[in-house]
Amino acid sequence: MDDSTALRVPPTELFDAVPASMLLRDLPQPLAVLDTASGRVRMVNAALVQRLGRPGAELETLSLPQLQQLMREVSGGAGAREACGHLHPVHLASGDALLWFADRCSGESVPALRDEVTGLLSRRGFEERLRELLSAQAGGALIRIEVDQFKVITDAYGREAGNRLLAQLGKLITSLVRDGDDPARLGGDEFAVVIEGADVERAWQIAERVRLQVAAHGFEWNGRTYGVTVSAGIALFADAFHDLSELMSAASTACEAAKVRGRNRIEIYRREDRELNRLRGEQSWGARVLEILEADRFALFRQRIVPLAQSNTPPHYEVLLRVRGVSGWAPPPEFVAAAERYGLMPQVDRRVIARVMREMSRLSAQERPVTAINLSGHSLNDQGLAAYIARMLDRNEVQADRICFEITETAAIANTARAVSFVNSVRQLGCTVALDDFGAGMSSFSYLKTLNVDVLKIDGSFVRHVASDAVDAATIESMVKVARLRGLTTIAECVENAEILARLGELGVDYAQGFHLHRPEAWSLP
Repeated sequence: MDDSTALRVPPTELFDAVPASMLLRDLPQPLAVLDTASGRVRMVNAALVQRLGRPGAELETLSLPQLQQLMREVSGGAGAREACGHLHPVHLASGDALLWFADRCSGESVPALRDEVTGLLSRRGFEERLRELLSAQAGGALIRIEVDQFKVITDAYGREAGNRLLAQLGKLITSLVRDGDDPARLGGDEFAVVIEGADVERAWQIAERVRLQVAAHGFEWNGRTYGVTVSAGIALFADAFHDLSELMSAASTACEAAKVRGRNRIEIYRREDRELNRLRGEQSWGARVLEILEADRFALFRQRIVPLAQSNTPPHYEVLLRVRGVSGWAPPPEFVAAAERYGLMPQVDRRVIARVMREMSRLSAQERPVTAINLSGHSLNDQGLAAYIARMLDRNEVQADRICFEITETAAIANTARAVSFVNSVRQLGCTVALDDFGAGMSSFSYLKTLNVDVLKIDGSFVRHVASDAVDAATIESMVKVARLRGLTTIAECVENAEILARLGELGVDYAQGFHLHRPEAWSLP
């Protein structure tokens, strides 16, 4: 099968039945998931990151031809791909395509025990050595090291500069540890050193030596020197119960804490550290996000949006995402935080859109309410989203004017160009767009000249005290006046009592939403 037929392979029922998250997590073959609508890479697994020697975040910006070219380069040229590798595309039920890059060179160990770029141990070789130490119940520590400026350098100067930096750091780290403490490159810009028999003080000394020497050496490229720093995390064998996955996760969590707390620093994993526990919780949620998405194990609730004057329009609702918690279906802050951190929010939004369309298709055209769907700021960068929405509308025969997409003001400000493009695209389909949390930004009114939205949802911070605070009342009144000049509908959120509701009516607000009017109700359960 050649590359030109990659996306025309018939769906494979075997792979449709297996969640992509399980494939990505468990298979040792290099894998990528492709968004067939945009032709761009949506996700890569650790094996592909290691095979290509590039950060996952960088690979997830590539198109299919770019990814194939990179595979050829790593394999040694165009001819090498035919001799040593093959691309196996498999369509998934979600509409994405799973790309399976299988190596076929009989003399090659995949993955290799040594990293091609740095000459250090590869992840596989490192984990084999670490597993032996742990099984012997020996004392020791794991140091995980990540380069703070790696993406900046590769974005500015390309892969060659990135590989040069990695090679230099590999040599430097090797020179700073004992001969028996064989360091490794885990993939991307991630290094690790296992210090056999070390206590936390000894591990700290070694990590600090690496941190200081990296900062002192910097990185030279094309005659210029650039500042480079590293963040490091330390985990003791005993704190991870001498378990390999536990130890790797603990060191990763500590390293992530070092980056969150300012970079160019070292953090030690301690079970009682609340920030480390929070970060670790997000990491565990990362796998759960994929599992929840692939199995459609999320619920949609809805809350009524009530007109404040007599209206002949259809009922209005906002759809709210819920995931299963200890005490039942609950708002998903950890779920959303993990999805955003791992770049999965566009997938979450697509699944919600598909579910909403499916539920609406079960109603007669006259019974369908106007339904508002929240979109994350990350989805504004999904260039294939508008086309996906068009397909879902057509497939489910849902009237476009019954769908409203809500984007937050802060997300629109952060991605103004993409927000403008998205708003124009979905309005051309016939959908409406609401600017959520309006008033939260410093330049709210100025963005109304740029964004051609239909609805302003007034931020709850102005609504909660509108009955008693003259400034909040004057602010909302000015929002209503501007909205009317622009021909926009206004909705006030967080309406919690009758006094607030009455005051909003006096100020001319069109619609209201909040617990006083309607508590969210289950609408679509898995």
